[in-house]
Amino acid sequence: MDTQKLVDIIISEAEISKKVDQLAAKLNKDFRNKEVILVCILKSSLYFMTDLSRKLDFPIKLDFLELNHYADADNSGIIRVTRDLEFSISGKNVLIIENIIRTGLTHSYLLKNLSARNPKSINICTLLHIADNKLLDLPVHYTGFEIEDKFVVGYGLDYKEKYRNLPYIAEYKESPQT
Repeated sequence: MDTQKLVDIIISEAEISKKVDQLAAKLNKDFRNKEVILVCILKSSLYFMTDLSRKLDFPIKLDFLELNHYADADNSGIIRVTRDLEFSISGKNVLIIENIIRTGLTHSYLLKNLSARNPKSINICTLLHIADNKLLDLPVHYTGFEIEDKFVVGYGLDYKEKYRNLPYIAEYKESPQT
């Protein structure tokens, strides 16, 4: 793995762990005695969902959704569901677990798609939120860290499927020959 392209560690493993604990405490309070379907957005959110779900005290079901993006230069484009949910979410409390929200376009699509399935409630929990790059205003109910608009890897986030397994989040700089 070419770690020379990692510029700075933006969020350490210890900081992530502490934030996951804080988010879990808030979720445990808000969803006490409610059953919730956690919808993990693959692949980037797998580590976050795993760590977070182990700290939740309310009944949960885990489900997974995978989206493919075909983006244009302006970050718009076609979004396609490549792996759909296994469970029906009709009448259920749904918590979308996401690693990063950049523009809001993908999550706007996701909210419309899942809302059409008549859940009782739908909330978004994201580890990272880039507020200064938003094209759409989304109701993000649980946010771990607000970060600057940088390309980051680690803790599930990747560059060409590499760096997901880093226990921290780092800025990645692509060299001209890559």
